[in-house]
Amino acid sequence: MKRNLKVGEVYFKSSKKAYFLLFICMVLHLKVFAQNSFSFLNIANNARINALGGVNISIADGDINLFSFNPALLDTSQRGQIGFNYSPYLAQSKFLSLNYSPKNRTETNAGNWGFSLQNLHYGNFQGTDAVGNLTNNFTANDFSLGVTHARKINNISFGITSKLVGSVLESYSSIAFLTDWGGTLKHPKYDLNFGVLAKNVGFVLKKYGNFRPEIPFDLQIGSSFKPMYMPVRFSLTAHHLYVFDIVNNEPINYIFDSQGNKIEKKASTIDKLFRHLVFGTEILIHQNFHLLLGYNYLRRKELLISSLGGASGFSFGVNLKLKNWGISASHSVLSAGNGNTVFSIIWLRKK
Repeated sequence: MKRNLKVGEVYFKSSKKAYFLLFICMVLHLKVFAQNSFSFLNIANNARINALGGVNISIADGDINLFSFNPALLDTSQRGQIGFNYSPYLAQSKFLSLNYSPKNRTETNAGNWGFSLQNLHYGNFQGTDAVGNLTNNFTANDFSLGVTHARKINNISFGITSKLVGSVLESYSSIAFLTDWGGTLKHPKYDLNFGVLAKNVGFVLKKYGNFRPEIPFDLQIGSSFKPMYMPVRFSLTAHHLYVFDIVNNEPINYIFDSQGNKIEKKASTIDKLFRHLVFGTEILIHQNFHLLLGYNYLRRKELLISSLGGASGFSFGVNLKLKNWGISASHSVLSAGNGNTVFSIIWLRKK
């Protein structure tokens, strides 16, 4: 076992420089493009992540569905697990995802492998020509096929996900090759985890005709902490760290003076800072039953309808573990009357 561990450490040390250089090259290549398409990759299609505000990269507790949000969260406890997620998303769209980690035969130092599939089906649409005459029906889909590999050296984990991402609209389609680069650090004594993630690093393989889709790159850091003797786990995650000002300056964020002149709304430095933060809380009622709460400040600022009020940005859910199963359900409020409900099921590996 000691000999195998040394071999793993040598491999990790000798390859980390190559990983780092490749990562830098891909990030620089990515900067050629703008960053908002294939946006389905940013939807929280897992019930626990959805309940915790939609962004979390630091919870590590053997849940197979979590590694699709940070590849470094894939570990040996998830071998043999299968996770399924379903969301009746906005309007008639349906979001499905499947995660799986095969059982390794013997070695524990060879790393862990995981496979993921995501599909967002927008439904069926009636086609028309330029003057409004009915034509054939058509569908629209977004999909992602991913392969993840993760390794752990002492209390540090490192993972990479490579994924083929596609979008199909009627007879038009676009394909991209993207990668997620993640790392986690677990405190050796306390229930304290740190996570870092460079998400959707890659390039477009096929354009929508003459239109080049934009890649939704993101850089995130986060931490989860359970105080000793306290049945609560807190999470704080920061996203879009490559740029400070992420205020949406579309027309909805303008006001008009008495003469009808448009005046841009000004956001304070504190406001700009908090738009990067997502807060999550797990109330550990029992080791097999948790209540989950989350708050996404950016979501509330951008989706709240002032005249209607509401709970935009807030989310909640439950997580239940049975003998060989894990079941989760959650709901996040997007705007008045609209939200995202997600159901997740895990088949747990038998001891």
